[in-house]
Amino acid sequence: MQYDRIDAPARIVEAMRRMQEALDRLQLEAQAIQFGARAALDVPEGWQWDGSGWKAPDNERPAADA
Repeated sequence: MQYDRIDAPARIVEAMRRMQEALDRLQLEAQAIQFGARAALDVPEGWQWDGSGWKAPDNERPAADA
């Protein structure tokens, strides 16, 4: 089966490559920051970052009072 294709100009391909490299570096930096903070705060294993802190897994949360 043959597909139609429009190749991007080299300048677009190069710009996208540079952007992907920058995104990869930012992702690694974010992971390093989170790792350091997790270690410094002694966050328990299995807790998840929710954007403003770490939260316990659902199976570790205390049951709501009835």
